[in-house]
Amino acid sequence: MSLYSGMNAIVIGLARSGVAAARLLRNQGASVDVTDSKSREELEERIASLPEGTGLYLGGHDGVSLDQYSLAVISPGVPWDSPFAASARSAGVEMISEIELASRHISEPIIAVTGSNGKSTTTTLIGRILERLGKSVFVGGNLGNPLSDAVGHDYDWVVAEVSSFQLEGIKTFRPKISVITNITADHLDRHGNTESYTALKARVFENQGKGDTVILNGADSGSTFLSQNPSVRKLWFGSKPDENEGGAWVENDTVYGEIPGRNSVKLLDLKDLMIKGPHNVENALAAALTALAAGAEQDVIAEAICSFRGLPHRMELVGTVRGINFYNDSKGTNVDATLMSLAGFDGDVALIAGGSSKGADFGPLAEEIKKRAKGAALIGETAAQIEKALGDYSPVKRAETMEEAVTAAASWLSPGDSVLLSPACASFDMYKNFEDRGEAFGRAVAMLEKR
Repeated sequence: MSLYSGMNAIVIGLARSGVAAARLLRNQGASVDVTDSKSREELEERIASLPEGTGLYLGGHDGVSLDQYSLAVISPGVPWDSPFAASARSAGVEMISEIELASRHISEPIIAVTGSNGKSTTTTLIGRILERLGKSVFVGGNLGNPLSDAVGHDYDWVVAEVSSFQLEGIKTFRPKISVITNITADHLDRHGNTESYTALKARVFENQGKGDTVILNGADSGSTFLSQNPSVRKLWFGSKPDENEGGAWVENDTVYGEIPGRNSVKLLDLKDLMIKGPHNVENALAAALTALAAGAEQDVIAEAICSFRGLPHRMELVGTVRGINFYNDSKGTNVDATLMSLAGFDGDVALIAGGSSKGADFGPLAEEIKKRAKGAALIGETAAQIEKALGDYSPVKRAETMEEAVTAAASWLSPGDSVLLSPACASFDMYKNFEDRGEAFGRAVAMLEKR
């Protein structure tokens, strides 16, 4: 009999993972209701994907009797401390995230990747390597398909990107290998401070024990201090590990990897990487080391990583117009991500930045713009804040639309230079999500080419 057979459960938030959670619960024999603050009209497509018999409470939570439920699955987009979620917990309802729900039904080894930046690229690379090794691999979580979609299949590995929002609601979630790419200030509008945010990221390895592995960025001050169960094997990337510790590092533009008890091996040459920027070197190191820990051979690791052209909206070259390159890094939704993207340029770039606020300090961004950029086109609700941080720097353009920003940025440049969209902010003031923003950038570049 299923763990949830005959149980009454409610799913809070009807996003993609909420639909997946409802399906899984119904498949496990639970009676399921869903609730969302959005209206039926706004959620029509999602409602059509729900299993038959799902109860609906939409346009708010009126009519929901919390005392009838023993389980609530909260979607990542719903704050843990929102009034309705808090009421559910006060009523004694067990509240978990969708990745916790899914993991309770997954017997395959899980590789969980989290961090402030680079987790999608790292997750994708790990999946590519394991697939090239001939393994059956699910790749998803916060990236692509929800983790619940992995349930009921016969995979060799489950590779999941996990966010701080998802880790907020775990209890027994235990990856075989956990990876933290880096930790920088992010989502402070929701988590309050860097300490709370960091503690949530560290939850990825809190249930690990003997036989498990944690992989950390040895060059990242935000995560090197994190401690975990001493019985968990710890590996480092980004800096050469101490004796008797394993890791992946760069030496003379060559990537080496070493697992304790095995000889160090050459993994790849940096010149063969197709993905741009020092942050992508870190992503490649993290993925290579994870794959090495999972049993991949060095030649397979090199082939998979060096043939990878990058993910959409992550330093994606979307076009070249009159000799100027246009890079879409719309996934750069925090200051540190944009700093890493700018580090790949040296005075030959104009930046498009700005968006909805996440409570960030734009001082470091302003300093990097002054050092590396020929100009800054600013969009969205944070445009004034970034302009203030820039002081007397010029040229600066406050743009009302993406088309206006692209035109201004291109006007400051010469053939061989680049326009970089890397907003350092969320997208929700002007766009549905970062993908929508990146697509708007691509359209603006296409319009510029036609002029």
